[in-house]
Amino acid sequence: MKNETATTSTRISPTAPPLPPTLVCGDITLDPARRIAFRAGRRLDLSPREFALLECLLAVPGLVISAEELLERVWDEAADPFSSAVKHTMHRLRAKLGDPPVIETIREGGYRIGPS
Repeated sequence: MKNETATTSTRISPTAPPLPPTLVCGDITLDPARRIAFRAGRRLDLSPREFALLECLLAVPGLVISAEELLERVWDEAADPFSSAVKHTMHRLRAKLGDPPVIETIREGGYRIGPS
């Protein structure tokens, strides 16, 4: 009977959730689980919002994400939709990513990283 109990408890034990995949685009690597990002092997010192912006863009490389959508995903629902927070945070992120530029601004559209 003791052996059956051990087997049963092993079956009930929850399994660890899978780690999020590492996101890669060109020479940029972002590890959501460890909350670190690299460009050309150099670790990037990103704020939580800069990290979240980069993560949103890398999740859909080549697709345009509007500033409004980024505001909804990265900031809370109380964020002012007329705020320039996305623009200013994107400026800081681009500076930290360095050259050559990898984030493209799409006029009247939003932002994109990677091939179109």
